Amino acid sequence: MQFNFVVSTNESAVRLWKSLGFEVLATLPGAFAHSEKGYVDALVMFRML
Repeated sequence: MQFNFVVSTNESAVRLWKSLGFEVLATLPGAFAHSEKGYVDALVMFRML
């Protein structure tokens, strides 16, 4: 198994990880303090190896 933590506002990173076969397993609301947007969600992404 492989897990990855991605900030939801980083759309290019989310697209990249999805293109590599990762899926969103869970959303952690307000888990990351963004310097401009305040608290934003973090995505726990998963891929079976």
